[in-house]
Amino acid sequence: MEKTTVFTHSLDLALRLVDTTSGRGVSGRGMAVRIDGKPVRFGEKGDGMLIFQNLGTRRFRLEISSPAYETAEREVDLDALGKGIPLLELHLIPGPGYPDAAEFQTLEGTLPGIENLSAVRVGDNACLIREFDPRKRLVKLFNPHHLSLDRVLYALVDPDNGCYEPFQIVRTLDDQTIKTDRVLETAFRNYFPISPTVMGTCGGDGRYCLRVRDDGTACKWLVRWEVQGTARFRTVDFRQEPHPHLEEGGG
Repeated sequence: MEKTTVFTHSLDLALRLVDTTSGRGVSGRGMAVRIDGKPVRFGEKGDGMLIFQNLGTRRFRLEISSPAYETAEREVDLDALGKGIPLLELHLIPGPGYPDAAEFQTLEGTLPGIENLSAVRVGDNACLIREFDPRKRLVKLFNPHHLSLDRVLYALVDPDNGCYEPFQIVRTLDDQTIKTDRVLETAFRNYFPISPTVMGTCGGDGRYCLRVRDDGTACKWLVRWEVQGTARFRTVDFRQEPHPHLEEGGG
């Protein structure tokens, strides 16, 4: 009887790369991926979806680097991704080698203990919240331009108090209804915007970096960060502050 050798390949991780300043997928071309410091191979399914098989470990430190984007690092626990496809989304910040002619504004510095840095554009009123069903975690929207809410990370913005509550969209039922990953706690009014968030990076040494696109119009952003679990906010007008820092504090 002829002996047969069977090779099996399991999907360990599907990694979606996103340009955080635009929300568009990033190609894996030119990307270097390391797991716990060791280079690994990957496949690509298009639109920034990298496929990893037979990694041999369930918990690791993931590092993504390329000439076009700042190096991104993240601790990964595959068992915490839940059932179904082990999908993870990683936001990348454009770096000095970014090939596009886009203009950017940068917020960077050193602030000990900083975590979870993000921002939303001030005055983005294209999509507003109307109702929220906490039992089903369903948000009814006023979306007159029928925007496709195709990102994952969004925020419920409170313009009265200069703050916002981040959340993830887990399902889009139609262009007026979304399902969130959590129960929203903000007491909202019907003029509170639902806005996409731009993510920054924070290092263990306190260094941080947030970069946003400058489209030539007003460039005012509401920035959120955490220190020891407490959220802080500050409005940054890049037209008035050419080199802003968070070290001055926030509300």
